[in-house]
Amino acid sequence: MQFEPQLHKLSNGLTVILDPMDLETVNVKVLFRTGYRDEKPNEYGLTHFCEHMLCKGTSRLPDKKLIDDYFDYYSGTHNAVTGNTFLGFYGRILAENIEKLVDFIGDQLGNSLFDPKKIEIEHGVVCDELRRALDNPLRQYTDFISQTLFNYATSSLRGLGTFELINSFNRDQIIEFLSRRLSAKNCIICVSGKIYDTDKLLKYIEKTFAFLPSIDVPENDAIEYTPAIAHNSKPDNKNVKIRIFFMDKCGNDYDALYQNYCVGNFERYVIHELIQTIRYKNGLAYGFAGTYCGNEKLMLNGFSTETSSINMEKCIALIAKTAYRVYTENKINTDDLDRMCRSRKLSRADFLESAGARCDKLISFYRRYNRLYDFYTLNKMFDSATVDDVIKYSRGYFDGPISIITQGADFNADLGTVWRENFK
Repeated sequence: MQFEPQLHKLSNGLTVILDPMDLETVNVKVLFRTGYRDEKPNEYGLTHFCEHMLCKGTSRLPDKKLIDDYFDYYSGTHNAVTGNTFLGFYGRILAENIEKLVDFIGDQLGNSLFDPKKIEIEHGVVCDELRRALDNPLRQYTDFISQTLFNYATSSLRGLGTFELINSFNRDQIIEFLSRRLSAKNCIICVSGKIYDTDKLLKYIEKTFAFLPSIDVPENDAIEYTPAIAHNSKPDNKNVKIRIFFMDKCGNDYDALYQNYCVGNFERYVIHELIQTIRYKNGLAYGFAGTYCGNEKLMLNGFSTETSSINMEKCIALIAKTAYRVYTENKINTDDLDRMCRSRKLSRADFLESAGARCDKLISFYRRYNRLYDFYTLNKMFDSATVDDVIKYSRGYFDGPISIITQGADFNADLGTVWRENFK
């Protein structure tokens, strides 16, 4: 399936990406460059709360039943999402009804009622969401990492707010907050799927979102990293989750994509060797994977697994020994690299065949790099990677400070010392 997206800049500063596909449906996503990290301390959780309230009815469709009936009639779906760096609204609909989906999202953003009674109800709903998040072990782990390494600068439970703040949000505050955070200048709209008439669709989008102000919206990308060896104690757990992080050495801008791809191949090779050692030769863990955290200014990469508390010292020692061996022996060869490249062919085919995946990739790539995602050029560049470049760009991978963040059952091993004594 062809991939020929087009980038359009509208008169009010709105960015529109149109991605035609030979389908019967169309995916639409409207994303604003504003998220948890842009909130002031008295606003923690407000972006997420606004997402909820922007889905609770407009003057035209004032309640959920009417909204559901609307999408049932036009054969579509809709939803919304909030993240550390974005607030998004999206949906899928029969291509012949694309204007109905565009109109609905525009109506959400421009004409939501923010009914005080529904705000009060949503206080309880979001508080329940926070309780569930606080009870979720993975969310606890992610939050502990964000707190320990980045002082909450990365995505964390802070994005949901506190019970006190959630219950304090009111209509006036919501309206004032959105007036500062939503702009044509920080908005990206992507359409992937059947597009009958490009010019007509662009005009409809421009008209529908004409209410958005053309104001500058600052983004808070400040981040400080404090390396740490830290444990989040969960005495009732049977296992210990382990994440080992190293400083990204190539940077996160567009020009570093090839270097990061090469480093990624090195990481995949190390992980392949670690799986053989940790799982198949020693039976210490069920699985092993790569991991990362940070933001576009500073990224950490590394490895993730979990094991019993009694196996912690042995597991970390074997990870260190294996990583050092792979790093110093440089045994990755052309066959290894070809195998890793071949394994990506299916995911590339999935991308070309999925309007949802294409829409998400196009909009996230533009949000990060301010340019259109070029599938063919980038994959041609990635496929040109050589073993020499993988080795070249992975030099220094382990040279910077290490962080080992664990969660679960308690253990006695000094993991920093274990690593240092075995990474040789």
